[in-house]
Amino acid sequence: MNHIRYLGFSDLDPALAMAIDEMLFTRAVTSGGPATLRFFTFTTTCISIGRNQRPEDLPAGFAGSVSAIVRRPTGGGAVLHEHDLCYSLVLPETFLGSSSLLASYRTITAGIKSGFRLCGREVGYGNAEAHNRHPLCFEQALDYELTMDNKKLVGSAQRRAKGILLQQGSILSRHSIGHGELIRALLEGLRSTLHADYTGEPLTGKELESAKALSRDWTDQVSGSRNVDAARHERV
Repeated sequence: MNHIRYLGFSDLDPALAMAIDEMLFTRAVTSGGPATLRFFTFTTTCISIGRNQRPEDLPAGFAGSVSAIVRRPTGGGAVLHEHDLCYSLVLPETFLGSSSLLASYRTITAGIKSGFRLCGREVGYGNAEAHNRHPLCFEQALDYELTMDNKKLVGSAQRRAKGILLQQGSILSRHSIGHGELIRALLEGLRSTLHADYTGEPLTGKELESAKALSRDWTDQVSGSRNVDAARHERV
C-alpha cells in the first residue's frame, strides 16, 4: 500500500499556489519528502503558463482583463483559471509501477475518471495528436486526457527529477458538481488507481512560511496582462 499525505483544500494567491508545489517537489527530490496530494483554487482570476512558455507568445486577446499571469513549475499550455478546481500530486515513480510518462498520465487520469463516475458523470478521452501541441491547454485533448460532451475537461502537466514527479492539473467547472463532492470522489478514485491510503495532514506553519518566502522570489514570474499585451506589441 502506498502512503500519501493529503494536504486538503485551499484558496490561494496564484504565486503562493505555485510556490507550494515547487517547495513540495523540491523537498521530495532532495530529501525524500512524502508523497502529497492537494486541491486548490485561486483567490483571483489568473492565467498560468507552462514552465517553458513566454507570456508574449500567448494568442492575442487570451489574457483579457486578468490581473495576473503566473508560471507553473510544470510544462504544458496556458490555462485560464476562473471557476476551475486544481490539484497537484507529488509522487515517486514507483507508486505508478512504471517510469513511463504516458503510463503515469494514464494511471492518474484513470483515478480522476473513476471519481467522476462516483459522482454519476461519465467522461471520455480525447483524440488529439501529441505532436500538434496547442499553446492553450484546453484547445485540445490528448488520448490520455478527459473530455465531457467532446470538450476537454481536465488538463494536466508534469515535471520530473530523480524518480519523483509533480503533476499539476485543472478541472473545468462544466461538470456542475460542487467542489466538496468532487474532491471526496476524486480522493476515492485516486485511492484505487494509486493503491494508496491517505494521512490527512495540512501544511505546517513552517512549510507555509517557506512557500511564502519562495513566492516572493517568483515576483518576476507574475505579471499583469497589460504587460503581456505591451510585450507582444513590442515584439511585433
